[in-house]
Amino acid sequence: MTAALLLGGCGSAATPAQRPVAGGRTLPPAAHEVIAALAAVPGGGLRYGELASGAIRDLGSRRVLARVPVRSGGQRGLLGLAVDQRGRTFTASVDRRGNLAVDQVLPAPLRRVWTGPHAAQLGNGGHLAVLPDGRLVLGIGDLERPSRTSDRLALNGKLVALAPGAGPGQRPQILSSGWNNPFAFATTAGGRIWVADNAPGRKPERLGPGIGSGPRTPLTRPTAPSGLAVLSQREVAVCGVGSGRLDRYRRNASGQWSYAGSFATPCRFGVARLTGGDLIVSTDGGLRRLRR
Repeated sequence: MTAALLLGGCGSAATPAQRPVAGGRTLPPAAHEVIAALAAVPGGGLRYGELASGAIRDLGSRRVLARVPVRSGGQRGLLGLAVDQRGRTFTASVDRRGNLAVDQVLPAPLRRVWTGPHAAQLGNGGHLAVLPDGRLVLGIGDLERPSRTSDRLALNGKLVALAPGAGPGQRPQILSSGWNNPFAFATTAGGRIWVADNAPGRKPERLGPGIGSGPRTPLTRPTAPSGLAVLSQREVAVCGVGSGRLDRYRRNASGQWSYAGSFATPCRFGVARLTGGDLIVSTDGGLRRLRR
């Protein structure tokens, strides 16, 4: 599987102006696996998931904690991972039947939280996060049907909330719509969500709120967003599968975002912020820790 196929969208491999980061170190890579699913563990630590194998591992020990059955190929496989305040671990994936699915994998046994629409080869989304009230947030791409992203009755191009205990037939709450592929997003401690939208072809890549319909600022640098981490109330870091960069964006008083420099480390498949503030980025060579 090529890196470009993982999340699609446009991007540039040009070398950016970079900002040094002290204390970065490379962590051993998973064997020939793309790691797009990263989840900080409350209180410290990180769990990550392997796209094609469906294995969930602990960052420190690299031990397999659980495994979810997935259908891989294209932008399918184990796509999202989240750990709530109770230590429960949830995954978003394309299951063996080809549907988008959210499962609780820890503590065992595996339990289905929600079964969604049939996935496509591209544009599935699948990133997962937890809101402060315990609900799960899932980004769903256009599923290769972009005309349905503005349809209120369709889940294409939506950010949705799910109740972790409501059962696989629950009706998701739509938080925002009109996205191309909202794979790169993160929640804040106060419950806000920031999304960097991955767009195919010449459609604009945008950064904006994941709840409601606030302003969406076009990214000024081609990126193909694959991950986002909240740095502060007014700053986020955006990882790009196309650019290979980790860019910083700063929000002004009117809600518009502007480019504020790049970190001096590659980033391809995702980024997560640990409890203590350090960042973990997923690169072609595995995972890398940036001390902040």
